Amino acid sequence: MNTRYGQLAYTSFDAPGSAGGWQIKQVAGALSAAETQTLLAGMRTAFDAVEPLPAYPTPEQHERGPRRLAYRRIDARTAAYWHTVPAGSDSTGRPGNVFAHAVLDRTAEAEPEHRPILWWRSPRWVCPYGAAAVARAVLPDEVPGPAAAVTKDSVLSFVLDTSTWRLATLFGLLDAVAAALDGGPPVVLGVESTDAAAQWIGLVSFLMSPGTAARLNFSTFDRADQLAAALQGKQHLTAVPVVDVTAVPAGVVVIDETATLSLGELGGEPHRTSAGQPIAVTPWSAMAQVVLLEPGSARAVLDDIDRYATQVEDTALPPAWPMAMAVASAGNYADAHTEARSVIAAHTPRGVDPGSAVGATISGVMTQLVGTRTADAWEAVQHAPAGLAAEHADVTYACRAITDATWLSQLGPIPLGPRQFDRSSLPAQLSDAIGPALEQARGVGPEQVLRLVDFLMRAGVDDERLSAALIRDVVPALTDPHSGPRLVHRLGQRIGTQARLALAAESLKGTPGCTQLDEDVLGWLAENIAAPAPSELAHACPWDAAWTRAALRGARAQHAGVADTADRWLLLWWLRICGSPRFEQMAAAEAWEPAALLAAAGGAPPGLSALPTLVGAPDSEALTELASAVTEANADETAVACAAVRLLEPRMWVEEGRIETYLATCSAHWDAALSVAHDRLHPDFTVRLLTLAVLAAITGLPYPTGCAALAADPALGAQAVGHVVALTEHHVVFAPAVLAAALVRSAPDEKSATSAGGVDALLGRAARQLAATKVFTDPEIDDTAVLMAKMSGAEPDSSSLRRNRKLVAKLLAHRTQAQPSLAARTTERR
Repeated sequence: MNTRYGQLAYTSFDAPGSAGGWQIKQVAGALSAAETQTLLAGMRTAFDAVEPLPAYPTPEQHERGPRRLAYRRIDARTAAYWHTVPAGSDSTGRPGNVFAHAVLDRTAEAEPEHRPILWWRSPRWVCPYGAAAVARAVLPDEVPGPAAAVTKDSVLSFVLDTSTWRLATLFGLLDAVAAALDGGPPVVLGVESTDAAAQWIGLVSFLMSPGTAARLNFSTFDRADQLAAALQGKQHLTAVPVVDVTAVPAGVVVIDETATLSLGELGGEPHRTSAGQPIAVTPWSAMAQVVLLEPGSARAVLDDIDRYATQVEDTALPPAWPMAMAVASAGNYADAHTEARSVIAAHTPRGVDPGSAVGATISGVMTQLVGTRTADAWEAVQHAPAGLAAEHADVTYACRAITDATWLSQLGPIPLGPRQFDRSSLPAQLSDAIGPALEQARGVGPEQVLRLVDFLMRAGVDDERLSAALIRDVVPALTDPHSGPRLVHRLGQRIGTQARLALAAESLKGTPGCTQLDEDVLGWLAENIAAPAPSELAHACPWDAAWTRAALRGARAQHAGVADTADRWLLLWWLRICGSPRFEQMAAAEAWEPAALLAAAGGAPPGLSALPTLVGAPDSEALTELASAVTEANADETAVACAAVRLLEPRMWVEEGRIETYLATCSAHWDAALSVAHDRLHPDFTVRLLTLAVLAAITGLPYPTGCAALAADPALGAQAVGHVVALTEHHVVFAPAVLAAALVRSAPDEKSATSAGGVDALLGRAARQLAATKVFTDPEIDDTAVLMAKMSGAEPDSSSLRRNRKLVAKLLAHRTQAQPSLAARTTERR
């Protein structure tokens, strides 16, 4: 059983046991529901012929009568044909019945591959006429196939018919179809008959490969009012009766076979249809104008098109490619060789056997593309179309450039095309040329070697011979105090970044920090070298690209001074790499961007060198990383104590019990930090430290004495108070404890008639803010009184509790004064 094809017949008829009307008459080939729906979606149930058949046609009239063949590629594997003919009246006597015979090709890419238009007028299409014939009609056991109506000879006889000039129409049609296949507007061709439509479609199909023709969706007959459905089905080429040309909807290219089409010129004016629509001229039509001059040569070209198509994978060939191969390989088409070569250069498929006829033709085209000189190859690099032509031009140019002493000696950088070589697979031709080219350049001198290496590196070549040449021939001259400056002055800005980085890596190795490189050489090496980001440098390996960029910038800053912020932290990094004692001193001299300090130090900075940054940088993810590194290193207790302030929020100090276990130990270290970096404190650090001091005051624990001066800043104090109040709102700190501590610590000040200062003042402000904003319940007031007694060292007897409640009530009275009742506010408004 042949599983490649499925068939379906659709018409209006009376099926036994069911109502008559439009329906599927027969299915063959085990069509699935989805396949059936695909075929039904392409059906036409009307055939409005310009010259309809008579009611009772003779067999000859019926055979020559109008018919419609439509073809569409459904997907990469599947295609469908729809053959439709008028079928006279149906069983009810109603005229206008149509019989549609559809075929589904499930493996359209399988061999042998035929151009779909060859199925035109196949004798196996079912074409009944009249109700009785429709009722008897059955699908054939073997699907329709190529017939004799459309052949190479028939299409050439058609287009070269001396009684009717058709070539101009063909040339415009070819270019319009090429554009449609490439996603451009569909083409509508006005014809005088369906047989003429089939010959036009056949002509276009034979001038492309069979595989490309199998992607050309077409219809030999539609009326103007049916075009919307046809175009929705992605039909590239649709034939309509000439009388419908003026009714064709917008958005398509309309060509009338009976009207004059004005020919354009490749690279110049476009073709123009009779209605003035432009059609861009392509090499396809330009070559066709040369090869279709007489039947003999034209027939040979059609055969060559098939021959060349069979030698490559014929799945996505551009329409013009097989003709271009035929033209390029034949000397009698010299007038079209330029166009043929442009097509071959732009569209040659991969995988062609170099020893085949196709390979030989392609090789000849590529050879002509790159000329004989380095300048010719460079011209080809700039203008060659993407694909094999561009790759050939790139390799040829590189091979010529590295052995052309004059080319390597030009004033500016050696020019380079837009593409780079794949570092993992260098073309063998170029790889073979590198060794001799390096030896030749070595004979000229270090400058020539460097220019050659620079060119190849910029081209994407990754070859250890290039690094070896730099070490052997260039680095000694560059590091020499006399020849180095002269060399860089001659080179100027002609050497790219990658080659200079490779030179820098070799020149700075060995004794970093003690390099004897001349300042001009360092400046030349580092010119326009971008500084790596701290995150990039943190993951760099010694003497890789990022590491070398940092070394260059740092070494230059060490010799010539800092030019920008990046230079400054890279100088710090370079001092560490060099083992300079200045590193720790410089790190401790200012507050750094934390990520830069981490990268420069390679982790936690030693000793107290991180202290200015820990206390002076704003909160950030990078600062958290720095604080974590300092804590993990545990190299200095003062630095660790300051890191704890940045790592742990006050809430964590309370919840984890650190206020009682750790805060007293840290206080002395914080005081030490405040004395060292008092002028570098960032508010983010200060506010958190003040908040911890207030929490310490609540619990009666010591806090840094330096906090008294910090608390005098109104803005810092207000933020710390806000943090404490927020902790009570989140039930981290017991609100009655805040009131109790504030009242107890303010008692001595009340007796002396002075106001509490420093941290106690902040505690008092927090208590007053709570009193003004929180409603304290009676149990909470009792808790406050009890806590006051305990904080004072007294027994919570009735007398002390009564006295404490009065103090609490007095404090809470401020809330009543601050928040008048609704009635009072209403009275005031009146």
